[in-house]
Amino acid sequence: MTFLKPSRQFGFTIVELMVAMTIGLLIGLVVFAAYSSSIGAQRAQTDISRLEESARFGFDLLSRSIRRAGFRDTTSAYPLNFVGHRAQEFCSSDPTGAEIRATNNATTVDLGGGATETVLNSSDTITVRYFGQDNPAHTAADGVVLDCLGNAVRRGGGKADGSPIEDTIYVAADPANNNEPTLFCKTDSPAAGVNNNLALIPGVESMQLLYAEDTDGDTVANRYVPSNKVTSWDDVRGVLVSFVLRTPTQTGSDRSS
Repeated sequence: MTFLKPSRQFGFTIVELMVAMTIGLLIGLVVFAAYSSSIGAQRAQTDISRLEESARFGFDLLSRSIRRAGFRDTTSAYPLNFVGHRAQEFCSSDPTGAEIRATNNATTVDLGGGATETVLNSSDTITVRYFGQDNPAHTAADGVVLDCLGNAVRRGGGKADGSPIEDTIYVAADPANNNEPTLFCKTDSPAAGVNNNLALIPGVESMQLLYAEDTDGDTVANRYVPSNKVTSWDDVRGVLVSFVLRTPTQTGSDRSS
């Protein structure tokens, strides 16, 4: 008679299985933590890049707009039979008025035509005023002077009354972007048509401006003051601009208010 020797059965005990699961869980946690850290760092870097880009765009917008303030074409030789408005000199004491109009810690901003907008976070507002420039034939704008939305401006501003163009820059909530605080620009340039008030830079919480004023007439600014402290806009030689910007998501380590 032949007897079969029973074979030994191999497997894992409960203890061995729990140890293996624990090791696997620890490895998974390490991999997940490394992945999360990498994603967080990438998001933070993207947000930093976005902030820097928004700041550059904002400073460029304000720089170009402020440099236009007070511009009028005095170099072109107009024909004797030219019919149209001639650009007047800007002066706080004459009917044309100053090249800059501004408010400090504003709550609302006047957009012209009886329209107003609520200003966020006690931001400043600035309105720059200027004329444009015609082509040599005086039939259209030459495309050198542009409003804040990129439209070419004619020598007389293109308005029926020949008054200068006014570009107003301010901070307000953008209803088209979940009421995100945004830097807006409103222009009364006829070339802009109905789309004359646009949201330009999202994430701008505040804009603060200081004006370099020459109070002793030596052409050198000797003090920086907010708009409500400016003695004469004709003596302003420069503008100091500062922004507070934010990203759509919180990526910083400090979440305090």
